[in-house]
Amino acid sequence: MSVIYVLLTISIIVAIIFFIAFIVSVRSGQYDDSYTPSVRMLFEDELVKPASAIGREHSTNSAENENKSIQLNKSQKL
Repeated sequence: MSVIYVLLTISIIVAIIFFIAFIVSVRSGQYDDSYTPSVRMLFEDELVKPASAIGREHSTNSAENENKSIQLNKSQKL
């Protein structure tokens, strides 16, 4: 039974050491991303649409989907 207490104590000490090492590395800037900000302008931005445009887009998309399906049916018949 005393071995369990020793192993528990050692595991808690090791966990505390790793936690302290993690905190030190975060504070020293180890995990700071210095590459992404320089290439961020190359990424495409996702546009946020107003709520009123979402309803109109849904009806437009359904009409576009119907047109595409009609075109596919015509191309399959040829």
